[in-house]
This record gives sequence, C-alpha cells and structure tokens, in this order.
Amino acid sequence: MKRFFFCLFCVIALCCTPFLLFPEGSAAPFWIDIMSTEPVAPSDSIQEAEADVQDAEATEPAGPLAVSQPFDSQVTLRVLVGGEVTEMTVSDYLAGTLAAEMPSDFPMEALKAQAVASRTFALKQAEAEKHTNADICTDTACCQGWTSEVSAEAMARFSQAVAETDGLVVTYGDSLIDATFFSCSGGRTEAAVAVWGSDIPYLQSVESPGEEDAPRYQETVSLDADYFAGLLQEAYPEMNLSGPPRAWFGPFTRTDGGGIGTVFIGGVCVEGTALRRLLSLRSTDIDISVTEDSVQITTAGFGHRVGMSQYGARAMAESGADFEEILLHYYSGTEIKKLLCRSAEQ
Repeated sequence: MKRFFFCLFCVIALCCTPFLLFPEGSAAPFWIDIMSTEPVAPSDSIQEAEADVQDAEATEPAGPLAVSQPFDSQVTLRVLVGGEVTEMTVSDYLAGTLAAEMPSDFPMEALKAQAVASRTFALKQAEAEKHTNADICTDTACCQGWTSEVSAEAMARFSQAVAETDGLVVTYGDSLIDATFFSCSGGRTEAAVAVWGSDIPYLQSVESPGEEDAPRYQETVSLDADYFAGLLQEAYPEMNLSGPPRAWFGPFTRTDGGGIGTVFIGGVCVEGTALRRLLSLRSTDIDISVTEDSVQITTAGFGHRVGMSQYGARAMAESGADFEEILLHYYSGTEIKKLLCRSAEQ
C-alpha cells in the first residue's frame, strides 16, 4: 500500500509539471522551494499525497524515481499578446520581457536582477487570475512588456540572464512578492503606501544613487498659466485660481521618497499622484516654480518609483554588486528562493 501511494504521488507530480496555474479547486502545479523542500503552492490533493509519500519514505529509502527538473523550461504561461493567447515556456516569456523592459547593454548582474524580478512578477500576476483565458498580458499598464524584435546578440544576453537565474524568485513570508520595478528614481525610491495607499513591508523607500545619466532622470516642462488652470479646474471645480500664479500654491508635504505627498493649489488639497496623472508627469518627485504667466514643473525620476530601479540596478552592478544584492536592496526584508519542478524519471 505504501508503494502504491508513492507511485501515485509521482504520477501526480509528473502530470502537474507542465502547468503553471489552474482555477481554484483544480490541480495546482507542483512547485518546490528547494531551500525548504516544501511545496510552494500545492493543492489539498497534493498535500494529502505528499503526506502519504512521507510516511512511505520513513520506512523505505528514497529511490531514483523523483528527480528535479529546470523550472523555466518545464513550466508554461498563457500570454495575451495583441489580443491572442499564446502559450510560452517561462524561459521564452522572460527573455522577451527583458527585451522589452531593459537595455541589452546593461551589466549581466542587472539583467539577472531584472530576470528574477520579472519571473516573480509574472507568477504573482498569474496567481491573481487577472485575465479570463490567460495568465499574464504584454500591456505594460497592466502587467509587463514583451517583445521578440531585438537582435540575436541582444536576445542571447537576455536568454543568458534568464538561464543563469532559472527558477529564482523573490519571496516575503514564504509568498511571492509583487516585484514592481521602474526606470529610474531620481536618487531614492518611493514606498508603496505613498503611491498606492497600501503599506507593503518589502516595498519601502530606499536610496538609489548613480542614476544621473539615465535618459529620463530629470525633466522640466513649462505650462501656460491659463492652460494649467484649465486642467486643474476641470478636475477640481471648487479650486480658486484667480490672481497671479504665485498666489495659487500653498503648503505641501513630501513623502519619504522625496515625492510630493500633497500640495494646496487654489485652496484645494491635491495629492501628488493625482497631480502627476492630471499633468502626465514622469514622476511624483515634483518641484514647482512660477512666473507671471507660466507654471514650471521639474520632475526627477521616471515611473511610479516603487520597487527596483532599473538604472539603479545598473549602477549597483557597475559598482560590483551581484543580482542578489540588488534585489535584496530594493525589496526590503525579502528572500531569494529557487523553484523546481519534480517529475518522474523512467
């Protein structure tokens, strides 16, 4: 009977290997956290089978049937690309994601940090079941980008970064994290609570020096005062923007990451995130100056500035940091763990 349960367990693990995520109540993939040799997200049925095989292994030596397989080449994702769902291995998906998200001439350790962040992000998004018939999409406003339209030399570097981090993910409390990332921070990242309103322990504000030569590190835009007033009053009809522009602006607060938390404009309290959205600014790290007929806005950094700065990762790699140091710097209090698929060997 014990041998029967052991064989049953191996069959279940083999059948589950090619799949990443399933609807609630159906069979789950058999991800193995190699650091603790415990399933990362097993279904109840697999937990029961594992209990049976553990009983069997207590009296019988472990045989050669159960072997570990590379994660990225064994697990597939259903990717929504241009309205069509395409099935890809995790390795192929991640190579295309790096091609869309990070320049190929970045140091290899920065590319590897991006590979781990993107793998973690993709699996976490897939767990959330945001899409009806797909695990993840290629819309950067929803998930993360993907492309295959790069040179063979560039794709080789991206594939190398993926292969050298096979199955590695970032976790907090034994769960996958929301491994958010962005282009550059302007010197310091932002905490999630300042941008999205939720305090996430591993998405805190941290220093991110060395980004000054990023293409979008800083930008200054000059807006006609009447145009600025029209945009703001459309969103806030109660806003009083009479008088010269210098009289419009009142007290403001700063977040830990240096962004504008709130600013009083025309007697109305406006959140920095709302101001960024209304004016299509690069970030919430905003400085405002005025003239008699214009409002000048200077922003530092590009993106939401929460999580890993890509140009910060480049700077750290150029200073000798490896990909693990980069990830653990930007995602506070996390761990890097390795996922493996377990299958049966004939």
